[in-house]
Amino acid sequence: MRVLLPVLLAACAGCAAQRTLTVVSDPPGATLRIDDRVVGPTPYTEHFSDYGTRRITLYKAGFRSRSEVVTLNAPWYARFPIDIFSEIVFPLGWKDPHVVKLGLEPVKGEVTMPDLSPVLERAEALRLAGPDGPSQLPPRTNPKPVPHPPEKP
Repeated sequence: MRVLLPVLLAACAGCAAQRTLTVVSDPPGATLRIDDRVVGPTPYTEHFSDYGTRRITLYKAGFRSRSEVVTLNAPWYARFPIDIFSEIVFPLGWKDPHVVKLGLEPVKGEVTMPDLSPVLERAEALRLAGPDGPSQLPPRTNPKPVPHPPEKP
């Protein structure tokens, strides 16, 4: 009996729900980023423990980058208070797969570096803005250097 109880508990502990997130892209082989971490090429599968939202971003040369916010909803057996029984008291080894399929749009024509001038001008205006927001003043030039006080001997 002493041996049977630990073996039974160990067997039940391994039967909790298996949650997986699989991301498939068209075309395959796109670089995948989940939230703030690059995880690898598609198709990609990972196990997760928490439901909620994830930001899925795909990158591939010759295609437009695509980013989607995906919600991973809990099934009925993983909601409170039922989850106490399904995960802890009577773990039955539920499987909860989530599959996200995203297509990438090919870029037409030549891909060039975007003109960053308007973005940099707006950033400078916001950097110089006071509490009331950006002013209509022209951007300031480099300030004159401030002389350092002489060192005491």
